[in-house]
This record gives sequence, C-alpha cells and structure tokens, in this order.
Amino acid sequence: MLHKLSQIDKLAATKSASNPSKASGHTPKHFNANLPVLLNVLAKAQGNSYLLKLGNTTIQTQAHAPLQVGKSYWANMQKNAAGQIIINNLVQKPAIDSALKHMPLKLSMEDLRHLASEPKAFIQELKEFLLSQLSTTMSQHDFKELSLLALSLTQGVLSLVVHEDGHDHLVQIATAKSNTLDFYAIFPRLGPISGQIWQEITPKDSSQKAGLMKQPRDTQKRICAHLHVMNDRVKELLLTHINELEFDLQIFSDRAPKELFTLGGTSLLDVRT
Repeated sequence: MLHKLSQIDKLAATKSASNPSKASGHTPKHFNANLPVLLNVLAKAQGNSYLLKLGNTTIQTQAHAPLQVGKSYWANMQKNAAGQIIINNLVQKPAIDSALKHMPLKLSMEDLRHLASEPKAFIQELKEFLLSQLSTTMSQHDFKELSLLALSLTQGVLSLVVHEDGHDHLVQIATAKSNTLDFYAIFPRLGPISGQIWQEITPKDSSQKAGLMKQPRDTQKRICAHLHVMNDRVKELLLTHINELEFDLQIFSDRAPKELFTLGGTSLLDVRT
C-alpha cells in the first residue's frame, strides 16, 4: 500500500511541475489548485491576513482559521472571483517532519518490503539496533532522535524515516493489533495520509449456510483498506488511481490524518537528565 501511494505521489509531481511559484521570487500568477501546498507562516498582518512563504515566494493572504507564526501547514490554495488568493483546509505539519533530514536512521522502500514479509524479524532487528546505538553514540542530537524512535516502539508504533528519490518520509505503523494494520505517512505532494488495512475472509457463495462452509476452498480472502486524507482534492486524485492500489478501498476526507505517536516533547534524554 505505502509503495503504491508513493508511486502515485511521484505521478502527482508531474501535475505540480508547472507551478512557477517555487522557482520565482514573485507573487505566483498560477499554481496547482489540485494538490496541497506547503506554507510557512512568517508573520501575522491585519485581521485574518498572514505573510506566508510558498516555495521561494512570499505572499500575503487571508486564512479562514487562526495560524501560528513559525509553523508550517498543508493547505488548499485557490483564487476567488476578485483574483485574490484564498487558503483553506489547513493541516498543521508535525514538528518532527522538519527534523527528518537530520535523523540518524533512514530506511528505504526495500526495507519496508522486508518489514511486510518478516515483521517480527524486522522489529527485533530494529530494537537491537536502537539499543546498540543508544548505548554507544556520543552525539546528543543522535541520542535524542534515536530515543524518540525507541519510545515510539515501546508504545506499539514503528516510527520510521524512509529516504526515497531525495525525499525523507515519515512512516508510522502500529504493531499492537494482530488483525488490523494502522499506519500514518507523510508524502511530499499528497501530504499526510493515515489508514487501516485488514483482511476479510468471506464465503465464496454467501447464499450457503455458514455451517456448510468448513473447507478452506469454500472461502475467499480480500484485503480491505480505509484511507484518511487531508482534503477532497487528494481524495479525488487517489480515486483516479484506485485500480492501481489493488485493495477493496474507501477514502475519506472528513477529518485530518493524525500521527499514531507524536514524535516530540519528552525523550529518553529528558528522562536521563
């Protein structure tokens, strides 16, 4: 699932490539209204107006909800009838995302395939690696970041940084449930996505009585998934690729995706000191 979503995210890059705002120092005249954009809040102006950084461009526009100066948000951007840029559907970017490029442990998509095929072996190997690094590292920064990953693991959540095509992604996978896989991931263009994946076993012929359906050949398995995305535009994009995801899939945009474990605040470094 994550690999497929990553491929769709790459396809989305072709749609955002025509956005000149990232390569220009001027107010953008055109932008991709189909995908979320990442905004940095520089300052608050009068009323509900804010000074925002979009790529290499600085703009001033209005927001429908209060924003925190110094924070980053995914948002929809569009122009109203008067030609003014309006932002809405804002989702605050997790604080940890800005620190991903400095994380001492980074994995590849191939490592995630290893996780999918041998989850117990992967988790055990990760535990041993974290314990070894925490006991030997002389870097306070590395200790803090590795301790966050270790704390996450003790809470039943694998928090991983995946490096692919020059981008660092945060991926979280819950390990506590045996029949359902919960995940959260940040993609460069699709933004944050959370979801659940599970397997359903149903009779091949639902008209037959359950008591007669005892043999394995009389049942069929299907993989089901629910995805939660940040807005309708991301939902519509994924729906155009729904056949590529190869799941019995439903996509929702009624609530913002949330981290399974917040990578911030207290760390083992705080406990140790």
